[in-house]
Amino acid sequence: MKDPVLIQSQNQHQQLLVNMTMKQAFHVMQLPLEELSSWLEEEIESNPVLEIRSPKVHSDRTHPEIQIAALPSLYSHLMNQAPLHFKSREELALAELVIGHLNEKGYLDTPLDEILPGTDLQGILEGIQALDPPGVGARNLQECLLLQIKNPGLAMRIVQYHFEDLLHNRLPQIAKAECVPIHEVVETVRQKLVPLDLYPGSRFAPSLHLSILPDLSISCEEGIWKVEVNSSFLPQFHTAAVYEKALRESTYDLESTSYLRRQVASGNWLKTIVQKRNATLLAIGSYLLKKHRTFFEGERHSLDAVSMQEAAKALCIHESTVARAVANKYVACPQGILPLRFFFSQGVKAESGKTISSHSLRKMLRKMVDEEDKTHPFSDEAISKQFRKLGVPVARRTVSKYRASLNIAGASQRKEWSK
Repeated sequence: MKDPVLIQSQNQHQQLLVNMTMKQAFHVMQLPLEELSSWLEEEIESNPVLEIRSPKVHSDRTHPEIQIAALPSLYSHLMNQAPLHFKSREELALAELVIGHLNEKGYLDTPLDEILPGTDLQGILEGIQALDPPGVGARNLQECLLLQIKNPGLAMRIVQYHFEDLLHNRLPQIAKAECVPIHEVVETVRQKLVPLDLYPGSRFAPSLHLSILPDLSISCEEGIWKVEVNSSFLPQFHTAAVYEKALRESTYDLESTSYLRRQVASGNWLKTIVQKRNATLLAIGSYLLKKHRTFFEGERHSLDAVSMQEAAKALCIHESTVARAVANKYVACPQGILPLRFFFSQGVKAESGKTISSHSLRKMLRKMVDEEDKTHPFSDEAISKQFRKLGVPVARRTVSKYRASLNIAGASQRKEWSK
């Protein structure tokens, strides 16, 4: 009779192995193409029985890839100008020190006396603030705007003395304080302040992704639609022939043979989970083509509401599998390279019984705002009422969430004052 303790220990060990392999499968499912390729190479290198059959492709253009041209950094852009403004080596060195403390927006958020204690850097900072782009080196938004206003006048006074009123669009209060007609304030804000750059360093910020490799492609050739998984960038591997032969002929002792079998099984498991990942992506892509056919055919605003729960049910997989499969992945289609998550959205059921996607709701909201009377803009509650008039029950908090996602300001900031 087997020892119960030994049986329990074996069961726990087997359960641990199952948990580890499932965790690895989950990990592979959520990796985007480029990360999966790197991870696979590491796994292959760590397994002595595996060898790469063919290297991953680096220049295959069968699958599209976005290449983003590298822009000069804000630091290099400013340092290229610095020698023309700072004549001595000492000043240039101090300027380089201060420039190195600018954040990605072009602001200096470190106090000067903390950059180099005991040294007066105010003159150095003023020299940097004279460089391009205008507004760089400012310590706050107010200073940034003032640096960009060339001539004294109403625009400068508004920013200098009425900044809080400006931020909250309280233009009548500014007109009253300045003793000028409201139309003069409105035109000054519109013509001289609105065009100013709020974050002068942002256009120099490096992109987080130098390239985007789509994991899926959906295309139409000669009237036939097809979905393909991009696997051309993944290393192809197999078990080395010498080890396959050794296992067939029982060349090694029991311990070595057992070790080799474990490594071969590990390699086979790698292939299985990658194939499972690709099969899941293919199934999701085919499902999206079926659900969003009119979108792919060119009707860009025809996306229906499709939830991950709905997709999971249709594909007979768990919702978490869908979530992992679409995470950080892209699809190349006639409309460009889009995130897979773009095609999933919750919807609102209209009185007609039709479910309207969040994409459509955002489009409707944008249209309402674009067509509103800007002297009496809609509040979020008013927009909610407009939706209800159309037979679409959208709560005020939902309106607020969609408005924020569209970078639409609140009603008070959108208000335009009559001249």
